[in-house]
Amino acid sequence: MSLQQRKGLNAYQKQSGTVSRDELIREHLGLVKKVALHIAGALGGDVPKDDLLQAGMMGLLDAASRFEPGKNIPFEQYARIRIRGAVIDELRHWDWRSRTDREHSHNIRDAIQALHNRLGRSPSEQEIAGELGVSVERYHRMLQGGNSGALLSLDALTNGEASASVIEVSDDDSIQIITEGDECNKALTKALKALPEREQQLMNLYYVHEFNMKEIGQILELTEARISQLHQQALLRLRSFMEEWSREP
Repeated sequence: MSLQQRKGLNAYQKQSGTVSRDELIREHLGLVKKVALHIAGALGGDVPKDDLLQAGMMGLLDAASRFEPGKNIPFEQYARIRIRGAVIDELRHWDWRSRTDREHSHNIRDAIQALHNRLGRSPSEQEIAGELGVSVERYHRMLQGGNSGALLSLDALTNGEASASVIEVSDDDSIQIITEGDECNKALTKALKALPEREQQLMNLYYVHEFNMKEIGQILELTEARISQLHQQALLRLRSFMEEWSREP
């Protein structure tokens, strides 16, 4: 049997259910590490990676138990969603941010929302800092402290599926939600397209192409710390937009 034939047989067996649960788990252990470390890299700081890996492993076990081969979804895609959800749930239990960091995130969202209503567009960093009454440097430090909260917010906005299976690149190289069947996803798609160009690029590279923060910094020619700040800012913009959308009649 040729290599191509073996690959075809393996793919058929996975979809037809003849591959055992243990085989599915063994073949996708690398996916757990990839997803967990990808999320950890977005948070920065001293994140206990072993705990995230353990949570991701539980997500893989759950995926292997629940997977239904008859449905038109590859196991890897299904497992990725379950693994990510398990890691995010673990992070929700931690949320190590201080009270000050929580307040900063809340104040930034309010400032973005107020400026967007007044200006009719996404405000610049200088405008946000001015609305908060702080310097741009101080604003950047405020952004750095809230990474974990913003990541959880985006995950909640996409029902725990903020990954390449939900966000993709469209023909005009902008990002959009694939599952646009409900109003929430349509609103989030609109919010993503309203982000400044550089933040759209960052979101593309992180959520679609799954580069880490260091790699994105090299691509966009910015420091890893600066990429982390922009990621946080983009997520807070999305959160502000979605909170305002949710209050509309």
